Amino acid sequence: MSLFVSRQTLAMAIGVGTSTLIMPAQSLGQTVGQTEQVLEYTRYVDAKSGIAITYPKAIFTKSGESTGQFTKFVSSNGLATFFLIGMPNHYNQSIYDLSAAAEESFAEEDAQITYRRTKQDWFVLSGFVADHIFYRKTVLSDGGQIIGTFQINFPKDQKPFYYNIVERMSWSFKPQ
Repeated sequence: MSLFVSRQTLAMAIGVGTSTLIMPAQSLGQTVGQTEQVLEYTRYVDAKSGIAITYPKAIFTKSGESTGQFTKFVSSNGLATFFLIGMPNHYNQSIYDLSAAAEESFAEEDAQITYRRTKQDWFVLSGFVADHIFYRKTVLSDGGQIIGTFQINFPKDQKPFYYNIVERMSWSFKPQ
């Protein structure tokens, strides 16, 4: 049994296993065209969990689907999402336990994990679910008492646009 996050909550948060808004290729131009502009980033700090991240405010807005368990952001074209989860580590799970649970959840969604990296207090998983790329970073903080997760999902064909955005967001992601 995974104690990380219920699969239903996670699926709802990241759009896996739920309907995904598909827009025609010509509507990608507005977002992809912004790669030529300098993006302005803003910092978001979740009042409840203390998790903080910096994200491009012209690309993402906070979704009304956010709950007490997660905060969801959606891109202006509706094709990309990212979410934040901050929760107590009531069961004292190690980063290896959390990584294994995440991999199990992705396997159930037929994801192809193409990148794994684990350190003492964090892990990263990245790969593909259907026609989307996902990038997940989970960090243990406060002496292992807090679990923080950031995940972003975007269409494969938008990888050139999101590559630097994901990198910057990942480095800025800080649990309590």
